[in-house]
Amino acid sequence: MLIDAGQCDFAESRPQNLRDRAIKFPHAQWHFIGPLQKNKAKYIAQYACMWHSLCDLEAAQAVAKHLQKRTLPVLIQVNISGESQKQGVQPKALPELYTALSAMKELQIIGLMGMAAKDVNPAPAFRLLHELRDDLQQEYGTIRELCMGMSGDWETAVQEGATMVRLGSSLFDAVATDQK
Repeated sequence: MLIDAGQCDFAESRPQNLRDRAIKFPHAQWHFIGPLQKNKAKYIAQYACMWHSLCDLEAAQAVAKHLQKRTLPVLIQVNISGESQKQGVQPKALPELYTALSAMKELQIIGLMGMAAKDVNPAPAFRLLHELRDDLQQEYGTIRELCMGMSGDWETAVQEGATMVRLGSSLFDAVATDQK
């Protein structure tokens, strides 16, 4: 239904589902947004048009070794919520990870991604990610995207400078409700 309406970018958080949907809907652009086990890296390398959740060097190396004749745009996921259960590099460790990833010609770092904690004002977390992006931009000049905000907090994310938001539950919950 969304494809019929002209939507062409979709995201998936599980590597095998990314593969299956990319095969079923080859005209859509598939973004990978979830945690990655290194043994599933080949799916990201083969089917993702962008990787939003890169947060460690070993996973990056695993994906890079499977890329063939293309560069994969990536967003570094930063843990801006301070929650231990959330994925992402810690803000203080971001420059070191960025430097290591920059040496990998198979991956093109285009921005940062982060998720705010639920049930709290997301603005401070989004502001932190914006500042981290600006610091990298000033130092290296290559970071432009800021992916933050989801269905429940996207308006605040846009106010804080988001260039990408993820609206999965607002779109897909609406589609599921319409189909009942």
